[in-house]
Amino acid sequence: MSVDVSTHAGRSRVYRERPSRTGLETTPPLSGFDRARLRQMPLLAGLPVAAFERLLPAFQILSTGRDAPVFHQGETADALHILLEGRVALLGSTPDHRTCILEILSPQEGLLDPSALLGGVHPVSARTIEACRIAWLPEPAIRDLVDGEQGLCRGAVALLTQHWRLFLRRLEDQKLRSAPQRLAAYLAECAGSSPQPHAGGPIRFILAEDRRTLASHLGMTPENLSRVIGQLRQHGVELNGRAVTISDLAGLRQFGCAVAES
Repeated sequence: MSVDVSTHAGRSRVYRERPSRTGLETTPPLSGFDRARLRQMPLLAGLPVAAFERLLPAFQILSTGRDAPVFHQGETADALHILLEGRVALLGSTPDHRTCILEILSPQEGLLDPSALLGGVHPVSARTIEACRIAWLPEPAIRDLVDGEQGLCRGAVALLTQHWRLFLRRLEDQKLRSAPQRLAAYLAECAGSSPQPHAGGPIRFILAEDRRTLASHLGMTPENLSRVIGQLRQHGVELNGRAVTISDLAGLRQFGCAVAES
C-alpha cells in the first residue's frame, strides 16, 4: 500500500491505496519533466502556483508495459489518470462482450477520463497500446481541489472543450469518410508528427499499434483493413507490418480530407 501526503488550507491530508492491477507499477516521486508536463495540462494550467505545488505530493506515477488495463468500464471513477508518456486506447463494450476502440489518446490529450471530477463510474475502459507513464491522482485530492480552487473550473471547461472537439472529429470520420479515407487521414496525421525528411523525399514511420488495434480504432474488421491498405497503394502508401512509407503526403491528405499540420 502506498501513501501520499499533501496539504490543503493548512491541513495535512493522507491519500492511500492505488487499486492494484496487473501490469501497473508505481515509480518514484515526480521528476522535473513530470511536473512540467502536468503544469501544461489544460485541467491544471489555470491553478495558482501555490495550489499546484500543494497538489503535487498527492500524485503517483504508474509505469506500464504494453496491453495493460488502466481501468474498466463500469468501475467507480476514484482517480484521475493523466497520460505523460505513451498511448492509451479507450474501449467501449456491449453486454454481449463485443468491444471496439473508440479513441487512442496521446500525452497531447492528457486526461484519460474526466469522470472522477464529478464522481460516478468510468463510461469506457482504458488499456495501454505501448509502454506508458501515467500520473494518478486519488479522489480525495480531487474533491479538495474542486471545492477550493476556481482555477480548476477554467481548466475543466478547457478540457471538456478539447474532448468535445475530439468527439466531433471522430463522429465526422464515421459519418463522412469512407474506410480508405479514414485510414488515409489517420496515416497523414501520424506522418505529421513524425520527423520530416529532406524536401520531396518519402516519409517513413512506425505505427504504435498492430493491425487488429488499428482496425478497431478506425471502425473496420482486420480483413477489411487489409483490403483498404491495398487501395491506398495508388495514393503512395506502403505498409509492411507496422512500417509505413508515404511518398505523397499532400496527395494523401487531400484524399483523406485531412487537416494539414500548421
